[in-house]
Amino acid sequence: MTKRATPVLLMCLWLLCGRASAWAISENAGTGGAQFMKLSQGSARAMALGQSYVALAEGSDALTWNPAGLAVAQQREAAYSYLRYVQDVDAPLYMAYAHPMGRTVWGGNIAYLSVGGFDVRDANGVPQSDQEANVRDGYGTLGVARSFWYEKLFLGGALRVVHEDIASSVHDTVVGDMGVLYKPNGVLSLGFALQNIGASKENVPGVTRGGAALRLGDFFNLGLELNKAADSGTHIGLGGEFQLPEQYLDVGQVTFRMGYYNAESMGQNYDATIKDLRLDRASGLSFGFGVYTSRAFGYGIALDYAFVPFGALGSVDQISIKVKF
Repeated sequence: MTKRATPVLLMCLWLLCGRASAWAISENAGTGGAQFMKLSQGSARAMALGQSYVALAEGSDALTWNPAGLAVAQQREAAYSYLRYVQDVDAPLYMAYAHPMGRTVWGGNIAYLSVGGFDVRDANGVPQSDQEANVRDGYGTLGVARSFWYEKLFLGGALRVVHEDIASSVHDTVVGDMGVLYKPNGVLSLGFALQNIGASKENVPGVTRGGAALRLGDFFNLGLELNKAADSGTHIGLGGEFQLPEQYLDVGQVTFRMGYYNAESMGQNYDATIKDLRLDRASGLSFGFGVYTSRAFGYGIALDYAFVPFGALGSVDQISIKVKF
């Protein structure tokens, strides 16, 4: 299976990269609501892999990518993420939890983002010095997933409440997710998810995700994802991660990641450090690493970090911490 699957997936990656620029721009871009949900909040691993995560999603991370991956969790998990976005946008709160009960796993997450200090202008465009606009957005999710066929098939679903408050214009919307993971062997994984079902595009755009992942040997994962939101074109995410053999470290695992997500060019970054790293024009690339140990006070602790250059807009960082117990 390895000899057949590897060249097929690599050929798909090559063909899709050639068409990535054609898919990046859509006349509907930005016309939907709840745009904050596209910030990739919640998993530094997924962000570092170029958002190619629908077939790799597992545990508490899966709730924002593919709820079926929730059933992969073998232990209880508690996770926290902090996202520093461009233009001084911070998302300081993301918490998730997964609780296995046999082959069924329950989970939930909550996220919050707040931005303040926007100018308020009248009909003539004159700033109102005594007023300012604030943005307060967030969501909460409750999901359940179950494994079948000796952990080859995973099915999951979730309900999410999305809260959007822009200058006191408040919208609360309930949406649903459903997902499938199929792992016929230890090499190939296929994933599919429908997200934000049941809402209009103006409130929360629906998202369709599909992809595949390969585990090449014991130390390398390769992922591919196509996703399409109701208010944007089709995007492709590609990613790979390499895990250093545990016997070389003695106390845990270290993983290095790199990815690509096709998007519009963000121009050139003039930060000296970014230019020295030759990343000043690296729109779409992502980088990261992960550290995991199972010997911290009897718990498994994972720390993941992602870095994404955003051209003239700056850069994005995300850090995630997960505890397994």
